[in-house]
Amino acid sequence: MRLAAALASLAVLAAYIALIPLHGFGLLQPRGGIVMLGISLAIANGMIWQAGDARWSVAARFQLAAAGWIWILVQAGGQAYLYWNAALQ
Repeated sequence: MRLAAALASLAVLAAYIALIPLHGFGLLQPRGGIVMLGISLAIANGMIWQAGDARWSVAARFQLAAAGWIWILVQAGGQAYLYWNAALQ
C-alpha cells in the first residue's frame, strides 16, 4: 500500500507538471502550485505510512489509510478535471 500511494502521488505531481503549459500554471501558481500540492501529498503519504504501524488501533489505522487515500484520489480527480477542461477549450 505504501508503494502504491507513493507512485500515485508521483503520478499526480507529474500530471501537474504536464498541466503547466496547458493552463499557464507556474510552480507557485495557482494557490501555491506544485509546492503546496507536494506538501499535501507528502502529508497524505505520511498518513498512509502511519497506518502500517501496529502501535495504532485498527480503527485509527483504517481512518489514517482512508483519509490519506481519499486525499490522493481527490487530487487525482482534480487533475483529471483540469485535463478535461483543457480539452474543451
